[in-house]
Amino acid sequence: MNPENVLKMVITSSVRHKVLLALSEGPKTLGEIHGQVGSTKSTISHALSDLMDEMLIIQEPETKQYQLTNLGYLVSLQMKNIMGALESIRKFEEFWLSHDLSGIPEELLLRIGDLRDSELHTTTPEYLKLPHEIYMELIRTSKWIKGVSPILFADYPEEFLELAFGEEVDIEIITTRTVYEKLVELSAPEAVEKVRNLPNVRLYVIDENPKVAFTVTNNFLSLGLFLPNGTYDMMNDLISTSERAKKWGIELFEHYKRRAERVI
Repeated sequence: MNPENVLKMVITSSVRHKVLLALSEGPKTLGEIHGQVGSTKSTISHALSDLMDEMLIIQEPETKQYQLTNLGYLVSLQMKNIMGALESIRKFEEFWLSHDLSGIPEELLLRIGDLRDSELHTTTPEYLKLPHEIYMELIRTSKWIKGVSPILFADYPEEFLELAFGEEVDIEIITTRTVYEKLVELSAPEAVEKVRNLPNVRLYVIDENPKVAFTVTNNFLSLGLFLPNGTYDMMNDLISTSERAKKWGIELFEHYKRRAERVI
């Protein structure tokens, strides 16, 4: 199989593309493929012939059904990944274009399609509370919370402490050393000691600037990014409740946790 030929063949023909995706759902006859793809049977037959030449599909002699080979299955998975990524890029084009993406590792940028079911919550300078209110509403119903925050929001520490003490929500937070030291400075010594004794709270510090602020819980993923000038964008928040987005967020959290030092 020549990778360049396969790439060109699949990308330059919407029919071949649709045929592969149709067969990724299971074996189908020519008539079933025609019903799903919607092109003429003659055009579909040519597409099937091309895909067979590249060993991406085979036809069972007895049933006359076409099905993916292992190579075809792998190619169809990559196609789905590419289409999902392009959908996410198109849907949030301005968000990706206008923010610093360096805080997201390449392996997760390759899976940016996992965020395609998100919603971008945007507010105006006159009413900055909207993303915050949506965020806190989701947080209050969460059973566990993992977050990375290189910035300090004035009312977040109190909100999180209420969750930790009141509902015994499992909380893991990663922040910068500067933010941690500021938190300790602003908190009463007895409050810091109480937090240290909570078995459900773990606080980590990281020396680098993550250039990303996000929270992932059993309920949702909330992702905020920095602007190219280094300031955090408080007016845009990408929120998703999909399982794949939450899994993406957990992996992003683990990426930073491996670089962090536990302090509480």
